[in-house]
Amino acid sequence: MKRKILLTSIVAIGFAAPAFAEVVNNPFPSDGYMQESQTYTNAATYDNMGVYEGTVTASAEYTDDKYNIPAGSYLLAGAEGTATQCPVGSYCTGLTDVTYNADAAQGIESCPAGYPNSAAGASASTQCYTACTVANANIAHATAVSGNDYNGGNDTCAATDCDPGYHVLSRIGIEERTPLIPVDYHESGDDYAYISADGGNTRQGSFGAGLTANNTWASHFEYGTVYGQASCQPATTPTGMATMYIAQNMEAVMGGTMTIEDFKAGLIPLSNEAKAEYMAGVLEEVKAQTKTEEDLFAAIFVVFGTDDASANYSTDSTGQYCYCQMTGYTPVDGEKQSIVSAPWVFNGDDGSADGCASNCAYDCANGLRNDGPNGDVFRAAVFGSLGALAAGTCEANEISITWTDAANPDEQTGMCTYDGDITTPTKANEKPGKTFKGWKFVKTNSPS
Repeated sequence: MKRKILLTSIVAIGFAAPAFAEVVNNPFPSDGYMQESQTYTNAATYDNMGVYEGTVTASAEYTDDKYNIPAGSYLLAGAEGTATQCPVGSYCTGLTDVTYNADAAQGIESCPAGYPNSAAGASASTQCYTACTVANANIAHATAVSGNDYNGGNDTCAATDCDPGYHVLSRIGIEERTPLIPVDYHESGDDYAYISADGGNTRQGSFGAGLTANNTWASHFEYGTVYGQASCQPATTPTGMATMYIAQNMEAVMGGTMTIEDFKAGLIPLSNEAKAEYMAGVLEEVKAQTKTEEDLFAAIFVVFGTDDASANYSTDSTGQYCYCQMTGYTPVDGEKQSIVSAPWVFNGDDGSADGCASNCAYDCANGLRNDGPNGDVFRAAVFGSLGALAAGTCEANEISITWTDAANPDEQTGMCTYDGDITTPTKANEKPGKTFKGWKFVKTNSPS
Protein backbone atom coordinates (compact mmCIF):
# COMPACT_ATOMS: atom_id res chain seq x y z
CA MET A 1 0.00 0.00 0.00
CA LYS A 2 2.78 2.41 0.84
CA ARG A 3 4.53 1.57 -2.44
CA LYS A 4 1.43 2.57 -4.39
CA ILE A 5 1.22 5.92 -2.62
CA LEU A 6 4.88 6.60 -3.33
CA LEU A 7 4.45 5.83 -7.00
CA THR A 8 1.50 8.17 -7.22
CA SER A 9 3.52 10.96 -5.64
CA ILE A 10 6.39 10.44 -8.07
CA VAL A 11 4.00 10.61 -11.03
CA ALA A 12 2.48 13.84 -9.70
CA ILE A 13 5.91 15.39 -9.26
CA GLY A 14 6.85 14.31 -12.76
CA PHE A 15 3.90 16.24 -14.24
CA ALA A 16 4.46 19.35 -12.11
CA ALA A 17 8.17 19.75 -12.86
CA PRO A 18 7.83 21.44 -16.31
CA ALA A 19 5.87 24.36 -14.77
CA PHE A 20 8.96 25.36 -12.75
CA ALA A 21 11.47 24.91 -15.55
CA GLU A 22 10.94 28.41 -16.99
CA VAL A 23 11.94 30.21 -13.79
CA VAL A 24 15.22 28.39 -13.22
CA ASN A 25 18.13 30.86 -13.43
CA ASN A 26 15.75 33.74 -14.27
CA PRO A 27 17.76 36.77 -13.05
CA PHE A 28 16.33 40.02 -11.79
CA PRO A 29 16.10 42.54 -14.71
CA SER A 30 18.95 45.05 -14.85
CA ASP A 31 16.56 47.99 -15.45
CA GLY A 32 14.43 47.00 -12.46
CA TYR A 33 11.22 46.48 -14.48
CA MET A 34 9.69 43.14 -13.53
CA GLN A 35 7.40 41.63 -16.16
CA GLU A 36 4.08 39.84 -15.78
CA SER A 37 3.88 36.18 -14.68
CA GLN A 38 7.58 35.79 -13.91
CA THR A 39 9.59 34.33 -11.02
CA TYR A 40 13.01 35.87 -10.51
CA THR A 41 15.55 33.49 -8.90
CA ASN A 42 17.00 34.60 -5.57
CA ALA A 43 15.93 38.19 -6.32
CA ALA A 44 14.38 39.19 -2.98
CA THR A 45 17.41 41.18 -1.83
CA TYR A 46 18.06 44.65 -0.45
CA ASP A 47 19.77 45.69 -3.71
CA ASN A 48 16.62 44.89 -5.68
CA MET A 49 13.89 45.75 -3.18
CA GLY A 50 15.46 48.45 -1.00
CA VAL A 51 14.37 46.82 2.31
CA TYR A 52 15.55 44.06 4.61
CA GLU A 53 12.15 43.59 6.26
CA GLY A 54 8.68 45.03 6.60
CA THR A 55 6.76 46.09 3.51
CA VAL A 56 7.61 47.45 0.05
CA THR A 57 5.44 48.65 -2.83
CA ALA A 58 5.99 47.53 -6.44
CA SER A 59 4.63 50.40 -8.54
CA ALA A 60 3.22 49.56 -11.97
CA GLU A 61 4.70 51.99 -14.49
CA TYR A 62 3.64 52.57 -18.11
CA THR A 63 4.89 54.22 -21.30
CA ASP A 64 2.57 56.13 -23.59
CA ASP A 65 1.70 54.50 -26.92
CA LYS A 66 2.44 56.76 -29.89
CA TYR A 67 0.07 57.00 -32.86
CA ASN A 68 0.69 58.24 -36.41
CA ILE A 69 -2.41 59.25 -38.35
CA PRO A 70 -2.29 60.08 -42.10
CA ALA A 71 -3.46 63.42 -43.49
CA GLY A 72 -7.18 63.40 -44.19
CA SER A 73 -7.92 61.40 -41.02
CA TYR A 74 -8.03 62.06 -37.24
CA LEU A 75 -8.30 60.30 -33.86
CA LEU A 76 -11.64 60.09 -32.09
CA ALA A 77 -11.68 60.70 -28.34
CA GLY A 78 -10.74 57.42 -26.65
CA ALA A 79 -9.45 55.87 -29.87
CA GLU A 80 -6.27 53.80 -29.63
CA GLY A 81 -4.59 54.44 -32.98
CA THR A 82 -7.57 53.77 -35.26
CA ALA A 83 -7.87 56.54 -37.87
CA THR A 84 -11.24 58.03 -38.80
CA GLN A 85 -11.82 59.89 -42.08
CA CYS A 86 -12.04 63.66 -41.71
CA PRO A 87 -15.71 64.66 -41.96
CA VAL A 88 -17.32 67.24 -44.24
CA GLY A 89 -16.75 70.81 -43.04
CA SER A 90 -13.41 70.02 -41.40
CA TYR A 91 -9.80 69.40 -42.35
CA CYS A 92 -7.28 67.02 -40.82
CA THR A 93 -3.57 67.55 -41.43
CA GLY A 94 -2.42 64.24 -39.90
CA LEU A 95 -0.74 63.37 -36.60
CA THR A 96 2.75 62.21 -35.63
CA ASP A 97 3.63 60.48 -32.34
CA VAL A 98 0.48 61.54 -30.48
CA THR A 99 -0.71 59.81 -27.31
CA TYR A 100 -4.07 58.54 -26.09
CA ASN A 101 -6.70 61.11 -25.13
CA ALA A 102 -9.89 59.83 -23.54
CA ASP A 103 -11.73 63.15 -23.64
CA ALA A 104 -10.93 65.00 -26.87
CA ALA A 105 -10.60 64.21 -30.55
CA GLN A 106 -7.17 64.93 -32.03
CA GLY A 107 -6.05 66.18 -35.44
CA ILE A 108 -9.30 67.76 -36.61
CA GLU A 109 -10.08 71.43 -37.23
CA SER A 110 -13.24 73.17 -38.40
CA CYS A 111 -13.00 75.00 -41.71
CA PRO A 112 -12.39 78.74 -41.22
CA ALA A 113 -15.16 81.33 -41.23
CA GLY A 114 -16.09 82.30 -44.74
CA TYR A 115 -15.05 78.90 -46.14
CA PRO A 116 -17.27 76.51 -44.16
CA ASN A 117 -17.37 73.61 -46.62
CA SER A 118 -14.99 70.76 -47.41
CA ALA A 119 -15.17 67.29 -48.89
CA ALA A 120 -14.73 64.29 -46.61
CA GLY A 121 -11.04 63.50 -46.17
CA ALA A 122 -9.81 67.10 -46.57
CA SER A 123 -6.20 67.38 -45.38
CA ALA A 124 -5.56 71.15 -45.39
CA SER A 125 -7.42 74.40 -44.73
CA THR A 126 -6.86 75.31 -48.38
CA GLN A 127 -9.37 72.58 -49.25
CA CYS A 128 -12.12 74.47 -47.43
CA TYR A 129 -14.41 76.45 -49.70
CA THR A 130 -17.54 78.47 -50.19
CA ALA A 131 -19.70 78.56 -53.29
CA CYS A 132 -18.61 81.01 -55.97
CA THR A 133 -20.67 84.15 -56.42
CA VAL A 134 -20.41 86.90 -59.00
CA ALA A 135 -18.82 89.05 -56.27
CA ASN A 136 -16.15 86.65 -55.01
CA ALA A 137 -15.39 85.10 -58.41
CA ASN A 138 -14.25 88.48 -59.75
CA ILE A 139 -14.62 87.40 -63.40
CA ALA A 140 -14.94 90.40 -65.68
CA HIS A 141 -18.35 90.73 -67.38
CA ALA A 142 -19.75 87.59 -65.69
CA THR A 143 -23.40 87.71 -64.62
CA ALA A 144 -23.62 84.15 -63.28
CA VAL A 145 -20.95 81.72 -62.07
CA SER A 146 -20.42 78.17 -60.86
CA GLY A 147 -17.70 76.40 -58.89
CA ASN A 148 -16.05 76.90 -55.52
CA ASP A 149 -14.00 79.70 -53.98
CA TYR A 150 -11.25 77.97 -51.96
CA ASN A 151 -9.48 79.30 -48.89
CA GLY A 152 -6.03 80.36 -50.05
CA GLY A 153 -6.80 80.41 -53.79
CA ASN A 154 -6.86 77.70 -56.48
CA ASP A 155 -10.52 78.54 -57.10
CA THR A 156 -12.71 76.73 -59.61
CA CYS A 157 -15.04 79.68 -60.22
CA ALA A 158 -16.22 79.82 -63.83
CA ALA A 159 -18.63 82.07 -65.65
CA THR A 160 -21.88 80.49 -66.82
CA ASP A 161 -23.40 83.68 -68.28
CA CYS A 162 -21.99 87.03 -69.39
CA ASP A 163 -22.91 90.64 -70.09
CA PRO A 164 -24.36 91.37 -73.56
CA GLY A 165 -21.52 91.44 -76.06
CA TYR A 166 -19.58 88.67 -74.31
CA HIS A 167 -19.70 84.89 -74.37
CA VAL A 168 -18.52 82.15 -72.02
CA LEU A 169 -15.23 80.60 -73.11
CA SER A 170 -15.92 76.91 -72.69
CA ARG A 171 -12.35 75.66 -73.12
CA ILE A 172 -8.78 76.91 -72.88
CA GLY A 173 -7.91 79.34 -75.65
CA ILE A 174 -4.62 80.72 -76.87
CA GLU A 175 -4.04 84.44 -76.65
CA GLU A 176 -1.39 86.14 -78.76
CA ARG A 177 0.46 88.96 -77.06
CA THR A 178 3.01 91.35 -78.47
CA PRO A 179 6.37 89.56 -78.42
CA LEU A 180 9.09 91.12 -76.32
CA ILE A 181 11.42 90.96 -79.32
CA PRO A 182 11.11 89.88 -82.97
CA VAL A 183 13.05 86.68 -83.64
CA ASP A 184 13.36 84.86 -86.95
CA TYR A 185 15.53 81.76 -86.86
CA HIS A 186 15.78 81.78 -90.68
CA GLU A 187 17.93 84.90 -90.63
CA SER A 188 21.65 84.47 -91.29
CA GLY A 189 24.25 84.80 -88.57
CA ASP A 190 22.40 82.77 -85.93
CA ASP A 191 24.68 81.48 -83.17
CA TYR A 192 24.56 80.50 -79.53
CA ALA A 193 26.66 80.47 -76.35
CA TYR A 194 26.47 78.79 -72.96
CA ILE A 195 28.34 77.80 -69.81
CA SER A 196 27.34 74.55 -68.13
CA ALA A 197 26.46 74.29 -64.44
CA ASP A 198 29.95 73.17 -63.44
CA GLY A 199 31.75 75.42 -65.94
CA GLY A 200 33.22 72.41 -67.69
CA ASN A 201 31.42 72.98 -70.99
CA THR A 202 31.52 76.46 -72.45
CA ARG A 203 30.98 78.28 -75.74
CA GLN A 204 31.02 82.05 -76.29
CA GLY A 205 29.87 81.92 -79.94
CA SER A 206 31.15 83.90 -82.90
CA PHE A 207 29.31 86.99 -81.61
CA GLY A 208 31.32 87.02 -78.36
CA ALA A 209 28.55 86.52 -75.80
CA GLY A 210 30.76 87.47 -72.85
CA LEU A 211 29.14 84.97 -70.49
CA THR A 212 30.88 84.62 -67.12
CA ALA A 213 28.48 82.79 -64.77
CA ASN A 214 27.77 79.08 -64.76
CA ASN A 215 24.38 77.92 -66.08
CA THR A 216 23.91 80.97 -68.30
CA TRP A 217 23.23 81.07 -72.02
CA ALA A 218 22.75 83.38 -74.99
CA SER A 219 21.10 83.02 -78.41
CA HIS A 220 22.13 85.39 -81.20
CA PHE A 221 19.85 86.44 -84.04
CA GLU A 222 19.98 89.11 -86.72
CA TYR A 223 17.68 91.26 -84.57
CA GLY A 224 19.88 91.00 -81.50
CA THR A 225 20.95 88.70 -78.70
CA VAL A 226 18.84 87.05 -76.02
CA TYR A 227 20.42 86.23 -72.65
CA GLY A 228 19.14 83.86 -70.00
CA GLN A 229 19.83 81.41 -67.22
CA ALA A 230 19.20 77.72 -66.65
CA SER A 231 18.16 75.75 -63.59
CA CYS A 232 18.24 72.02 -62.89
CA GLN A 233 15.49 70.93 -60.50
CA PRO A 234 15.24 67.69 -58.46
CA ALA A 235 11.52 67.49 -59.15
CA THR A 236 9.19 68.93 -61.71
CA THR A 237 6.66 71.57 -60.79
CA PRO A 238 2.98 70.85 -61.49
CA THR A 239 3.43 72.29 -64.98
CA GLY A 240 6.41 70.02 -65.60
CA MET A 241 4.59 66.99 -64.20
CA ALA A 242 1.65 67.67 -66.50
CA THR A 243 3.97 68.02 -69.49
CA MET A 244 5.67 64.72 -68.69
CA TYR A 245 2.33 62.98 -68.17
CA ILE A 246 1.17 64.05 -71.62
CA ALA A 247 4.46 63.01 -73.23
CA GLN A 248 4.31 59.58 -71.55
CA ASN A 249 0.69 58.83 -72.40
CA MET A 250 -0.12 60.47 -75.74
CA GLU A 251 1.26 57.48 -77.67
CA ALA A 252 -1.07 55.17 -75.74
CA VAL A 253 -4.02 57.42 -76.65
CA MET A 254 -2.96 57.55 -80.29
CA GLY A 255 -2.54 53.76 -80.32
CA GLY A 256 -5.90 53.10 -78.71
CA THR A 257 -4.62 51.50 -75.50
CA MET A 258 -5.77 54.48 -73.39
CA THR A 259 -9.09 56.24 -73.77
CA ILE A 260 -9.42 60.01 -73.97
CA GLU A 261 -11.46 59.93 -70.77
CA ASP A 262 -8.77 57.98 -68.88
CA PHE A 263 -6.13 60.39 -70.21
CA LYS A 264 -8.15 63.36 -69.01
CA ALA A 265 -8.82 61.78 -65.59
CA GLY A 266 -5.08 61.29 -65.04
CA LEU A 267 -4.24 64.85 -66.07
CA ILE A 268 -6.81 66.65 -63.89
CA PRO A 269 -4.89 66.14 -60.57
CA LEU A 270 -1.74 67.53 -62.23
CA SER A 271 -3.43 70.66 -63.57
CA ASN A 272 -7.15 71.36 -63.42
CA GLU A 273 -10.28 70.25 -65.22
CA ALA A 274 -10.27 73.05 -67.78
CA LYS A 275 -6.67 72.44 -68.89
CA ALA A 276 -7.17 68.68 -68.92
CA GLU A 277 -10.30 69.13 -71.05
CA TYR A 278 -8.38 71.33 -73.47
CA MET A 279 -5.46 68.91 -73.86
CA ALA A 280 -7.82 65.94 -74.25
CA GLY A 281 -9.59 67.85 -77.00
CA VAL A 282 -6.34 68.58 -78.82
CA LEU A 283 -5.28 64.92 -78.56
CA GLU A 284 -8.65 63.83 -79.91
CA GLU A 285 -8.25 66.19 -82.88
CA VAL A 286 -4.74 64.89 -83.54
CA LYS A 287 -6.03 61.31 -83.41
CA ALA A 288 -8.78 62.24 -85.86
CA GLN A 289 -6.08 63.83 -88.07
CA THR A 290 -7.75 67.22 -88.01
CA LYS A 291 -4.67 68.57 -86.24
CA THR A 292 -1.00 67.61 -86.39
CA GLU A 293 1.31 66.42 -83.62
CA GLU A 294 3.10 69.75 -83.97
CA ASP A 295 -0.16 71.41 -82.90
CA LEU A 296 -0.20 69.12 -79.86
CA PHE A 297 3.36 69.99 -78.85
CA ALA A 298 2.56 73.66 -79.29
CA ALA A 299 -0.46 73.34 -77.00
CA ILE A 300 1.63 71.55 -74.36
CA PHE A 301 4.20 74.33 -74.23
CA VAL A 302 1.68 77.14 -74.20
CA VAL A 303 -0.65 75.71 -71.57
CA PHE A 304 1.80 73.79 -69.35
CA GLY A 305 5.31 74.85 -70.30
CA THR A 306 5.84 77.91 -68.12
CA ASP A 307 6.04 78.70 -64.43
CA ASP A 308 5.71 81.93 -62.51
CA ALA A 309 8.70 84.22 -62.98
CA SER A 310 9.01 84.48 -59.21
CA ALA A 311 9.58 80.72 -58.83
CA ASN A 312 12.47 80.12 -56.46
CA TYR A 313 14.85 78.49 -58.93
CA SER A 314 18.62 78.69 -58.57
CA THR A 315 21.32 78.29 -61.19
CA ASP A 316 23.37 76.13 -58.80
CA SER A 317 20.56 73.75 -57.82
CA THR A 318 20.85 70.11 -58.89
CA GLY A 319 18.40 67.71 -60.48
CA GLN A 320 17.49 66.16 -63.80
CA TYR A 321 14.73 68.57 -64.92
CA CYS A 322 15.85 71.51 -67.06
CA TYR A 323 14.21 74.97 -66.87
CA CYS A 324 15.07 78.11 -68.88
CA GLN A 325 14.47 81.80 -68.18
CA MET A 326 15.17 84.91 -70.25
CA THR A 327 17.06 87.59 -68.31
CA GLY A 328 18.05 90.19 -70.91
CA TYR A 329 18.12 91.33 -74.52
CA THR A 330 20.59 93.39 -76.53
CA PRO A 331 19.21 94.82 -79.79
CA VAL A 332 21.58 95.34 -82.70
CA ASP A 333 23.67 98.47 -82.05
CA GLY A 334 21.82 98.95 -78.77
CA GLU A 335 22.42 98.55 -75.05
CA LYS A 336 21.56 95.45 -73.05
CA GLN A 337 18.13 95.55 -71.46
CA SER A 338 17.32 93.54 -68.33
CA ILE A 339 14.18 91.39 -68.28
CA VAL A 340 12.86 90.74 -64.76
CA SER A 341 9.45 89.19 -65.39
CA ALA A 342 10.04 86.43 -67.92
CA PRO A 343 8.60 83.01 -67.04
CA TRP A 344 10.58 79.88 -66.25
CA VAL A 345 9.99 77.39 -69.05
CA PHE A 346 10.20 73.63 -68.62
CA ASN A 347 12.64 72.37 -71.25
CA GLY A 348 12.73 68.64 -70.55
CA ASP A 349 14.02 65.67 -68.59
CA ASP A 350 17.80 65.23 -69.04
CA GLY A 351 17.72 61.81 -67.37
CA SER A 352 20.06 62.56 -64.46
CA ALA A 353 21.46 65.42 -62.40
CA ASP A 354 24.81 65.07 -64.19
CA GLY A 355 23.10 65.13 -67.58
CA CYS A 356 21.18 68.27 -66.70
CA ALA A 357 24.24 70.01 -65.26
CA SER A 358 26.11 69.38 -68.50
CA ASN A 359 23.34 70.05 -71.01
CA CYS A 360 20.64 72.36 -69.62
CA ALA A 361 22.22 75.71 -70.52
CA TYR A 362 23.04 74.34 -73.99
CA ASP A 363 19.46 73.06 -74.38
CA CYS A 364 18.08 76.50 -73.52
CA ALA A 365 20.34 78.37 -75.96
CA ASN A 366 20.02 75.95 -78.84
CA GLY A 367 16.33 75.23 -78.31
CA LEU A 368 15.48 78.81 -79.24
CA ARG A 369 17.04 78.28 -82.67
CA ASN A 370 15.14 75.11 -83.61
CA ASP A 371 13.09 75.13 -86.81
CA GLY A 372 9.42 74.12 -86.96
CA PRO A 373 6.36 74.53 -84.72
CA ASN A 374 8.08 73.25 -81.57
CA GLY A 375 10.81 75.86 -81.93
CA ASP A 376 8.20 78.56 -82.52
CA VAL A 377 6.31 77.65 -79.38
CA PHE A 378 9.41 77.28 -77.21
CA ARG A 379 10.51 80.75 -78.29
CA ALA A 380 7.03 82.07 -77.58
CA ALA A 381 7.06 80.55 -74.10
CA VAL A 382 10.52 81.89 -73.24
CA PHE A 383 9.83 85.34 -74.65
CA GLY A 384 6.36 85.48 -73.10
CA SER A 385 4.52 86.22 -76.35
CA LEU A 386 1.76 83.63 -75.94
CA GLY A 387 -0.59 82.96 -73.08
CA ALA A 388 -3.61 80.86 -72.23
CA LEU A 389 -7.16 82.11 -71.84
CA ALA A 390 -8.85 80.30 -69.00
CA ALA A 391 -12.05 78.37 -69.58
CA GLY A 392 -15.06 79.82 -67.78
CA THR A 393 -14.18 83.44 -68.47
CA CYS A 394 -16.22 85.96 -70.44
CA GLU A 395 -14.60 86.83 -73.75
CA ALA A 396 -15.71 89.61 -76.09
CA ASN A 397 -17.77 88.56 -79.08
CA GLU A 398 -16.21 88.91 -82.51
CA ILE A 399 -18.29 91.05 -84.87
CA SER A 400 -17.99 91.01 -88.64
CA ILE A 401 -18.36 94.37 -90.39
CA THR A 402 -19.30 94.89 -94.04
CA TRP A 403 -18.02 98.22 -95.35
CA THR A 404 -20.10 99.19 -98.36
CA ASP A 405 -18.36 101.19 -101.06
CA ALA A 406 -14.90 100.61 -99.60
CA ALA A 407 -12.54 101.50 -102.43
CA ASN A 408 -10.06 98.71 -101.61
CA PRO A 409 -11.71 95.30 -102.18
CA ASP A 410 -9.60 93.83 -99.34
CA GLU A 411 -11.17 96.31 -96.92
CA GLN A 412 -14.83 95.67 -97.80
CA THR A 413 -15.11 93.26 -94.85
CA GLY A 414 -13.54 93.63 -91.43
CA MET A 415 -13.66 92.39 -87.87
CA CYS A 416 -13.82 93.88 -84.42
CA THR A 417 -14.38 92.60 -80.90
CA TYR A 418 -17.15 93.93 -78.69
CA ASP A 419 -16.05 97.00 -76.72
CA GLY A 420 -12.86 97.10 -78.81
CA ASP A 421 -11.56 99.41 -81.52
CA ILE A 422 -13.17 99.97 -84.92
CA THR A 423 -10.83 100.69 -87.83
CA THR A 424 -12.43 102.06 -90.98
CA PRO A 425 -11.24 101.44 -94.56
CA THR A 426 -8.62 103.81 -95.90
CA LYS A 427 -10.89 105.23 -98.63
CA ALA A 428 -14.48 105.15 -99.86
CA ASN A 429 -15.55 104.96 -103.53
CA GLU A 430 -15.89 108.29 -105.23
CA LYS A 431 -19.32 108.94 -106.79
CA PRO A 432 -20.18 111.67 -109.32
CA GLY A 433 -22.06 114.56 -107.75
CA LYS A 434 -21.63 113.21 -104.22
CA THR A 435 -19.38 114.03 -101.27
CA PHE A 436 -18.59 111.15 -98.93
CA LYS A 437 -20.25 111.82 -95.59
CA GLY A 438 -19.01 108.73 -93.69
CA TRP A 439 -20.03 105.19 -92.80
CA LYS A 440 -22.92 104.70 -90.40
CA PHE A 441 -23.95 101.39 -88.86
CA VAL A 442 -27.33 100.02 -89.88
CA LYS A 443 -28.66 98.73 -86.56
CA THR A 444 -30.91 95.84 -87.45
CA ASN A 445 -30.65 93.83 -84.21
CA SER A 446 -32.23 94.84 -80.93
CA PRO A 447 -30.90 93.60 -77.59
CA SER A 448 -32.67 90.48 -76.32
